[in-house]
Amino acid sequence: MTEDEARRITLLRAFEAPMAAPWTEADAAAASAEAARAVGEQAAPGRYLAARAQAGLALLLPKEPAAARLLQASRGARWPGPLLVVLAAGLGLATQALGPTQQLNLLAPPLLGLLAWNLLVYLALAAAALNRLARRQRAVHGASSAGTLASAEDLPGHVAAPPPFGLRRLLAAPAWRAAAGHPALGRFAERWSAQAAPLWSARAAVWLHAAAAALVAGVLASMYLHGLAFEYRAGWDSTFLSADAVHRLLNGVLGPASALSGIPLPTAAELAGLRFSAGPGENAARWIHLHALTAAGVVLLPRLALALGAAIRVHRLAGNFPLPIDDAYSQRLLRSHRGGAVLLRVQPVQYRLPAVAVEGLQRVLRHSFGEQARLQLAEPLHEGDDAGHGAPPAMLLFALSATPERETHGATAEAWPAARLLVDTSGFAQRFGAARAQQRREAWQRMLAGLGRTPVFIDLAHPDLAAAEAALQAAPA
Repeated sequence: MTEDEARRITLLRAFEAPMAAPWTEADAAAASAEAARAVGEQAAPGRYLAARAQAGLALLLPKEPAAARLLQASRGARWPGPLLVVLAAGLGLATQALGPTQQLNLLAPPLLGLLAWNLLVYLALAAAALNRLARRQRAVHGASSAGTLASAEDLPGHVAAPPPFGLRRLLAAPAWRAAAGHPALGRFAERWSAQAAPLWSARAAVWLHAAAAALVAGVLASMYLHGLAFEYRAGWDSTFLSADAVHRLLNGVLGPASALSGIPLPTAAELAGLRFSAGPGENAARWIHLHALTAAGVVLLPRLALALGAAIRVHRLAGNFPLPIDDAYSQRLLRSHRGGAVLLRVQPVQYRLPAVAVEGLQRVLRHSFGEQARLQLAEPLHEGDDAGHGAPPAMLLFALSATPERETHGATAEAWPAARLLVDTSGFAQRFGAARAQQRREAWQRMLAGLGRTPVFIDLAHPDLAAAEAALQAAPA
């Protein structure tokens, strides 16, 4: 999927997981139906999610103008990059690289600072690349080692921490600040910042490398323009270095440019005659050419190559954005799209659900397993009933208000080992207090842990849909 499609999917997700006004379940169902009609049942997962996000935002954005503004701002301003390149070229052109005295000191060449700075940048880039490679190798080794737990960044659907240097705030600061007061928009800002960070970094690299190339191009143009208008003389003087030492130094720095261009470097004896203390030096033309070729080879061409590499990465990421779709939210939507009602049989155990809990259970199932999920609520099992017969349930439902008993509740859980175990916490804390509710939860956990089972606790009267979805997806079935 493209960058824009991934951005729209992420924004709609921020309003759906969990559900946030003004988005409603009716809107979600309408978006799913429109996407299914538009792309068909056999569409690829990414195409369906993109079509659903487009249909959903057509409903959401007119009702939430702040979301429309943030969506636009999250694309980032594209003008700072070209402006940076123009400013860098102008700065280089305005620089008196050869100096104001019309003397070119061979031991303090005009481009020495630029060359040294860019060499340091290359070392830093190489170190960063080696560090990333080492981290990947450690991650692969850790994932393949027996008994090693995967890191949080390896988990499906995990969103890495946003970049620490605040690039997202630089690109979309006003809208990002506005998002801070809106939970759904804040979720989008945080998630999209993390997901788009590699793409943003690649875009920044394009313009930074291009600006560095433009700066040195401007400096070279300035050198030649000043050389046309004035005569510069080249020479040297040193308290500590002899002509032989200077010859070796210049061969090391300018030797490749000399070999490439055919412009000869002076011998040590000739260099001795170029001391400013011994005479006026020589015409600086060949030294300007040699320094220009060196700068082009060390800075201009490598920076252009790095900018091109970053641009290729931008094109790849923007056209095939790596948005994970193996998370619970995406998989729920895709299950719904595959069609056919998903019948979920829920078996209450010594518990008859009130109407509000039935409604909450239906909402939880639709949110966690898709709009096609259908609740089939069985008659409650009572003490003494023969568990394990009849249609196997997808879930067993207990009440937190009941004291967990190994002989009854535990036996029922053992009778249907494939069923998820739900415990309805509705109203218990309000009636008996949070401390008592926590004790009862721990009692249920201890009893079921003895059977190798893990329960999911949900307040069906007021369900937290996102938390319930995560818990149900994590629970073994």
